[in-house]
Amino acid sequence: MKLGAITLQNSVCLATAPWDLTGEGYEQLGAIFTKTVTMEPRAGLPGDEGILQVADQTLLNRTDLRIEGAEGLVQEHLPRLRRFGVPVFVSITAPGVPGFRKIARYLQREAGDQIAGLEVYITVPHGGSGSDVTARFVREATEAVRNELHADLALIVKLPPWPDHIRGLALAAQEGGATALAATNTLKVLHLPADPNAAPLVGGLSGEALRPLSLRCVWELANDSNLTLPIFGTGGIFTLRDVEDYLKVGAQAVQVASGEWLSPGLSARLASEVAHNASVTR
Repeated sequence: MKLGAITLQNSVCLATAPWDLTGEGYEQLGAIFTKTVTMEPRAGLPGDEGILQVADQTLLNRTDLRIEGAEGLVQEHLPRLRRFGVPVFVSITAPGVPGFRKIARYLQREAGDQIAGLEVYITVPHGGSGSDVTARFVREATEAVRNELHADLALIVKLPPWPDHIRGLALAAQEGGATALAATNTLKVLHLPADPNAAPLVGGLSGEALRPLSLRCVWELANDSNLTLPIFGTGGIFTLRDVEDYLKVGAQAVQVASGEWLSPGLSARLASEVAHNASVTR
């Protein structure tokens, strides 16, 4: 996949990369995407408490997860992720267009020479509803970020898992200057703990249960003749077959997130399998 000034060496990428990522093989990845950050840090639960396995290979990412701020990312985490020698994209989110503009400006100024680009994570604002995520909002948020970035930095827009609406949102991202699309982010769900006295838990669903929905979203995007942007497929990727399924329905690359959380090193192993298969078929 070609993204702006770079070409990914492998179709397997790591998403929501652990800040303390360790191990071997990550240098074979196409790219590393950071956990989503905001301009200011948000207090909350650490990942080992705020991410719950609610079914086989399926996770609930609680809404009260701790979120790192942009300054902490630049000063502490980014150097550790860059040591693998593959492109690093920073995933960002904000409650509105001015917030996206502010964090993009900061990251361009402070880390523009260290990153390959930004991923704009489009989601329903905390306390908001799906009606807040309109094509106009996506276009304006994308355009605000694009205007802050140098031309050689890529801009990926990650969209919600809404098959009936994702084409319109994707076209808006394309109009706003996106370099590529990612389908999809998490699905809003509710989980009832086994303890009958415990409060329901709300958050975003990821992993195996999300895969059929994300595959449909990728297929919708790939079959729209008005969309010309490359697509990352993301959601429930655990095996080489899962990677191939996303490529079969129109993605050019994939992002592994829940699989890496459940099985550290999975993304590197899948990247190795993809590279091996490519060398065999040459």
